[in-house]
Amino acid sequence: MKIYAYICGGIEYLLTVKVKPERHRIIREVVGKGKVGSQEELAAILEKRGIQVAQATLSRDIRDLGITKLHDGGGYYYSLPGAVPDKSSRSIVPDMSRIVSSVEFAGQIAILKTRPGHANMVASFIDSASMEEVAGTIAGDDTIFLAIREGASRDSLKASLGRVLGGIDSRLFN
Repeated sequence: MKIYAYICGGIEYLLTVKVKPERHRIIREVVGKGKVGSQEELAAILEKRGIQVAQATLSRDIRDLGITKLHDGGGYYYSLPGAVPDKSSRSIVPDMSRIVSSVEFAGQIAILKTRPGHANMVASFIDSASMEEVAGTIAGDDTIFLAIREGASRDSLKASLGRVLGGIDSRLFN
């Protein structure tokens, strides 16, 4: 929130402006229209529109807006949730077998290990699939904690993960 002061008729007024909703609106607009490939690129576009943002704030905005990355054969770019990639783009699904390295169970939690920097993307993909066995995910840099719903079997979860993550190999399961 930014606070601006102005004087009118000899009286000083304070005006507060909510920046986050406007920033989110612009981020959705920019990501929806073009292939923005990095946070640095997105921050530069926002700055041209008069919005300066710290990297940590931009990371939170990307997470809050559910923005993920897709691959177009030449590189990754940001995509809004539910967006359908154009014909030249392909989803991250075919690459999942190379991104997810293992799945281990501990009680009602599945722990997925990924290549460094990919856990958030994979967790977002799992969340958007609305798998009935999954209550939710928490992602770090290379690890995802996946909460398994009460009553869901590990075999059912393994089958669903195999379908959702592009047929990840069953040998990944410990």
